[in-house]
Amino acid sequence: MIYAITNRKLVSGDEAVYFKQIEKIAAAGPDGIILREKDLSSPEYELYAERCREICDKWGTPLILNHFWEVGKKLDIRRIHLSMLVFRQLSERGKTGDSDSPFKGWAQVGVSVHSLEEAVYAGKAGADYLIAGHIFLTDCKKGVPARGLDFLKEICEAVSIPVFAIGGMNVEHGRAAMAAGASGVCMMSELMESDAPEEIIKLFSGRSEQRMIE
Repeated sequence: MIYAITNRKLVSGDEAVYFKQIEKIAAAGPDGIILREKDLSSPEYELYAERCREICDKWGTPLILNHFWEVGKKLDIRRIHLSMLVFRQLSERGKTGDSDSPFKGWAQVGVSVHSLEEAVYAGKAGADYLIAGHIFLTDCKKGVPARGLDFLKEICEAVSIPVFAIGGMNVEHGRAAMAAGASGVCMMSELMESDAPEEIIKLFSGRSEQRMIE
């Protein structure tokens, strides 16, 4: 399995070029696209989410929002990925019976984890999948040591839900991560900067083959 993670700062060009790249990725059939752009304001993110939903719906590719769960509720996009901090806050809110808790009625809730304790907590608290990292060195985390494959294996063995590896993922690293027990990988720069994302996605995706962009 493979999740594509967006980052508009990796695309050389304007918004039109960015959305064209999103369409190329969506057409290649990943198991999901996580709209990460969390430095945007909520209104700005909502506009991106609406446009990406149009693209993803066209190609039958699941769109997963990142962080902005309120936008997901507003637009009825029921797949969300959360940081551990936000997931804990919302999980505790749900225990109090607060009707604003977003977990009820959501199709998919994913969580980023960076320790065994976080992974076990998220698994017990209702997460549908985890993203564990960063596994290899990556420019996104310059100066921060990679956690490595042993860490990934430990996480995978400790939980019963799918674990996706992130951090420095390319084809070689992705295969090593899956050999260590990961259900799939998350790729950002490899896909956002690629002229042929379908060549990468077809190696990992459990979904359909590349479809033609008209």
